[in-house]
Amino acid sequence: MSSSFFSRLLTVRVTGSTNDDLRAALSGPDGRVNPAAVDTWPHLSALCAQTQTAGRGRAEHTWVTPPHGALTVSVVLRPVVPAARLDWLPLLAGLAVQRTLEPRLEGTGWRARTKWPNDVVVLPTDAPADASAVDAPGWGLSRKVAGILCELIPASERIENSGAAGPAGRRGGLERARAEASAVIVGIGVNLAQGAAELPVPWAASLAGLGVDSELTVARGVLEDLGRHLAELVASWEDRDGDPDGGDGELGRCLRGACSTLGQDVVVTTPTGLVRGRAIDVRPGLVLRDVVGGPAGEGGVGELVISAGDVASARLGTPTGT
Repeated sequence: MSSSFFSRLLTVRVTGSTNDDLRAALSGPDGRVNPAAVDTWPHLSALCAQTQTAGRGRAEHTWVTPPHGALTVSVVLRPVVPAARLDWLPLLAGLAVQRTLEPRLEGTGWRARTKWPNDVVVLPTDAPADASAVDAPGWGLSRKVAGILCELIPASERIENSGAAGPAGRRGGLERARAEASAVIVGIGVNLAQGAAELPVPWAASLAGLGVDSELTVARGVLEDLGRHLAELVASWEDRDGDPDGGDGELGRCLRGACSTLGQDVVVTTPTGLVRGRAIDVRPGLVLRDVVGGPAGEGGVGELVISAGDVASARLGTPTGT
């Protein structure tokens, strides 16, 4: 399996977790980026597994991927952007997956959208006559087709303190800047051909189960398209110095336009309790208005930004005024 959009692509038959494998390969004894791994796992290199026996998601949820039923891949990114803007990466990866799946769903009655903070879902193009019959608690009519898990391996303390991995590092050349930058492992799982009994949760769906033609569910083709979209989006993001709203603002508009969470009433589980509100923006944290709950457990907060790192789950909820 190969694709020109990956600098290196290694495929294995079975492993526990591609994210875990890459973390071990990329990390030094101090848990930071091992400079010796730069040549082995450069920017846009990837590890793909036909089967995962200990796949991981948010909150350390684990699952087993059946052989050939899903695309399970982890991509190494070494983005040359300010460290404070790395939190945009899960949304960028989600947009790459959404752009990969959307044309495959044409004619099926479903469309692909991102779901904050790290999922890709499908929604029916037309609401069913009896929506209550297919409504999934917390998910509504949406069904999860892909999940994303981004894990940071920080740059060495010397580089981190000098700021050489940020904009100033570019003066030494892009490749040198990448070699000195933090690494981010972007784990992506896409449900391709599983039957209903093989899916990990009732609100999940596979492309085959949604009616996508079998030739469009082949892992190789999906991976090649994903690599292209991810490479293009990361390059565009880097050109804006890590700010999607920089330049003409088009990248930021695309991220928000693809996000199904915006405009919805949501319930977010945080370490301090449940927070309810209307999702109005991503920055890249989720911006809620008409908030009930919050860091202090108080209602009436006009607007609140919730970091993805503080979220155990985010689900659709009842309107805050009811």
